[in-house]
Amino acid sequence: MTKTLQIRLDEDLRTKADVVLQEIGLDLPSAVRIFLTKVVYTRSIPFDLTAGPRMAEVEVDSRTQAKMDDIGALWTKKKSRGA
Repeated sequence: MTKTLQIRLDEDLRTKADVVLQEIGLDLPSAVRIFLTKVVYTRSIPFDLTAGPRMAEVEVDSRTQAKMDDIGALWTKKKSRGA
């Protein structure tokens, strides 16, 4: 049996949390479930989940972007072949 947990969050906090959790590979409900499960098992506030270092956005010209897109496409193709 499941129950719904409804909480109020500052919109800015929710947005920032969603960004970090996405970088980790989680959504907010999953992160809350993981947190509460660990609280029960450890009987404490138990752990760190951290994203990798933040990447700065750098503006590039269209020629450079096209080259980066080509490299990305080649990398994706190579990964899909299992190489």
